[in-house]
Amino acid sequence: MSDNKALLSQSEIDALVNFLKTKDKIGGDVLDQSSIDRLVEILTDAKSEDSANGRFYGNAVLSVEKDIAVQREQCMLLYEKDEKNFAHIVCENSVTGTRYEITPESLTQSCLVETMGESWGFAVMPVLFDLAAMQLQVKYTAEVFAKVCGDYAKLLFGNENVELPNVYLPTAGRILDNIGKK
Repeated sequence: MSDNKALLSQSEIDALVNFLKTKDKIGGDVLDQSSIDRLVEILTDAKSEDSANGRFYGNAVLSVEKDIAVQREQCMLLYEKDEKNFAHIVCENSVTGTRYEITPESLTQSCLVETMGESWGFAVMPVLFDLAAMQLQVKYTAEVFAKVCGDYAKLLFGNENVELPNVYLPTAGRILDNIGKK
């Protein structure tokens, strides 16, 4: 493949999208081989960089659970504050009582390992809390999510009762998917 890492032009992207939708030739706008090579190289580089940087995709089984089905069924996501008022996300198995702290660093690993290198600070953005639940395939209660939102609103606006802008929140559908019972 070539060493040209230039992004595809808009006409090349449009031709690619049209080709993928129709699987036919699109007039004279069909990608030439060099454009296809660049696209493959960009996608390959992005995939290998994500692996090297520990970007986390898909579902994660906690090292203490070993089984995503057990984790999904028995674990809940909790939100706690410590004596210094720092926020903590904890995944707890309600059957065994096993607790696993979820840190920003642990969410970027290809497999979740317990680390103490990073913290969430004084609050966790609600969309990130929900993302952790989605990646771990565990639920949280409405009360816990309200606590996350209130804590974040207090940090940002000085009042825990302020309605957060949507940019900080997951979609309603995601919340409904991730809310469970105690």
